[in-house]
Amino acid sequence: MKLIEFQQYLKEQHINLAFFVHPDPTLIYFTQMKPSYAMLFITPQKATFFLTKLDHHPHVKGITVKTLQKGWEKQFSTKKAIRVGINKECLPIASKERIKKIFPQAKFVDVTKQLSQLRSLKTPAEVEKIARACAIVTKAFNDLIQELPRRTLKTELDIAFFLEKRMREQGAEVAFPTIVANGKNAAIPHHLTSTQKLKRGFVVLDFGAQYQQYCADMTRVLFLGKPTEKEKEFYQLLLDAQLAALAEVQLGKKFGDLDKIARKKLGKYSSYFIHSLGHGVGIEVHEQPSFLQEGKIQSQQVFTIEPGIYFPGKFGLRIEDTLLFDGNIKILTKATKELVQIPW
Repeated sequence: MKLIEFQQYLKEQHINLAFFVHPDPTLIYFTQMKPSYAMLFITPQKATFFLTKLDHHPHVKGITVKTLQKGWEKQFSTKKAIRVGINKECLPIASKERIKKIFPQAKFVDVTKQLSQLRSLKTPAEVEKIARACAIVTKAFNDLIQELPRRTLKTELDIAFFLEKRMREQGAEVAFPTIVANGKNAAIPHHLTSTQKLKRGFVVLDFGAQYQQYCADMTRVLFLGKPTEKEKEFYQLLLDAQLAALAEVQLGKKFGDLDKIARKKLGKYSSYFIHSLGHGVGIEVHEQPSFLQEGKIQSQQVFTIEPGIYFPGKFGLRIEDTLLFDGNIKILTKATKELVQIPW
C-alpha cells in the first residue's frame, strides 16, 4: 500500500507530519476520491482526512475520515520544533501561512519528489483502472469512425461532443478538454476546438477518459476525403517515428534517448516536432515520468509516446498511445493507427 510506503519515508526522514490541501492531487492519490474541499494529514503512524459536510464520507483503508469543523487544528497544533512535509508544487500560499500559525516552530520539508516517484510506479489496481480508461477511449474512437460517414457531425465541436458523450456513457469522465483540429487548425498542438465546419483534410483527435480517478490519453488522425500520396507519406513518416521509439522502450532506457530516436526518424522534418515525446499518466493526465528530465524507464510506469509534426498555416499530425512498461511494453490504447479515410 502506497500510504504505508510514504509513512515509512516520513519516518526515515524524521518528518513529523505531512500536510496536503485541496486541490493537491495527492488527496485523490491516497484517498481515491475527488472532494470539493479537503485536507489530509499524514504522520508516520496515522493519517487523517478532513472533509466538509458537503462531501460523502467514505471508508478509506488506513485513513481516519473526519468532518472539517471549527477548531480542527487543535489536535495537531504544537509549539515544538517539528518537521512538516509539504508538496511545494500544489500548496497555496494562504494554506502555508495557516500551517505556519499552527506550527510556529516548524521547518518545512518539500516531499514533492518522493510523491512523484511513488505515483510514477503503478500498482496492479491502478493499472487496471488506466487500462479500463484506455478501453473506453478506444471504444469511443471506434464509434466515431462509424458515425462520421453518416455526415451527422458537421463541426469540430460536434466530434468533441460525440466522443465525450460516448466516454460518459461508458462510466467515465472527460480527462481534459477534447482537442479536435481539422485542416490548418491541426498545426496548433493545443488548438481550441471550434465551431469550424469540417472540410477535406487531416483531423487530429486528442482526447482522454478518466475512470475511477485514473486517466487515459490518446491521439489519432483521420482524413476527410481522399489524401494525396504526399499526405500519406507524411502520416507514414510520423507513424514510423512513433514505432521506432516504441521499439526501444526497455528497462533503464533514458526517456531523452527515446525522444532522440523519434526525431532522428523524422529526419529533415524533425524541426517541426515542437514538443516532448511523451509524459507520465495516472491520476493526472500529465505527471511523472517526464521526458524533459534525465529519467530512466522503470518497471510499472505508465506513459505516452506521442510524436507530432506541425506545419503552420497548413496542417499538423500527432499519434499518441498510452502504454504500460512492466518488463515488457503493453500498448493500452488499442485503436487502429492506420490513416482512417472518411468519404467527404
